[in-house]
Amino acid sequence: MTNQNTNETHSAPVAKLSGRDLLTPLAIIVAGLMVSGSIVWSSRPPPQPAGLESIAAAPPTDTVASPAEPAQPPGPAADIAKVNLQGEPFIGDADAPVVVAYWFDYQCPFCRETEETILPDLIKDYVDTGKVRIVFKDFEFLGPDSQTAGAAARAVWETAPDKFRAWHKAMFDKQDDENAGWGKKDDIIALTKAIAGIDVAKVEELMTSRAADYDRAMQTDEAEGNGMGVEGTPAFLVGKQMMVGAQPYRVLKAAIDEVLSTM
Repeated sequence: MTNQNTNETHSAPVAKLSGRDLLTPLAIIVAGLMVSGSIVWSSRPPPQPAGLESIAAAPPTDTVASPAEPAQPPGPAADIAKVNLQGEPFIGDADAPVVVAYWFDYQCPFCRETEETILPDLIKDYVDTGKVRIVFKDFEFLGPDSQTAGAAARAVWETAPDKFRAWHKAMFDKQDDENAGWGKKDDIIALTKAIAGIDVAKVEELMTSRAADYDRAMQTDEAEGNGMGVEGTPAFLVGKQMMVGAQPYRVLKAAIDEVLSTM
């Protein structure tokens, strides 16, 4: 026995034994080994035929993995530098350092909410101070009345650009529920007559004579918006940041301030 504390070995006296004295203990040990071996053998799983392990590990043959979807090329990134600004209605200083593109639909109730809650502050804080020009981009997707209003807006812009903001606001002030009835051409002409300084006869004539041109321009605006991530209205693009859907004013303000801070 070894004393582990001192590493010293103490030996006990050993008695002399004959071969007969060893037979009985040896037989007991052998029997014990045979019993334990049979227990271990019986606890092992039965042998598998050759190759069965690989068959069991293989997936079922009726399970087919779906092919990976091919990678889609990214669409063009939203960037105000890529937006067409020529001939588009706008308010603000033409040389304002920041341009905000605004896609909208005259039948869209969320656009009306934006016009009532966001545009007044945006105009007061940035447009009237010469920092921002808002460019109005058509996304007239809610039906024929939307298209009629879009054409009328372009005719008003061509006839009396200085009255565009007043006319645009009056259109949203008059808006009822989406496609609920108001917004036919006669309704729009009547509204236009109520705004001093607009040649209504000219507006009506342009809506007819330039209908095809206006329709192409509206389709171009919508396609341009789609290409930059616009899937509905309202949508604002500031710099390279596209904001789709009604946004709190602070979000739009932060985007504008970020662009201004880099100038």
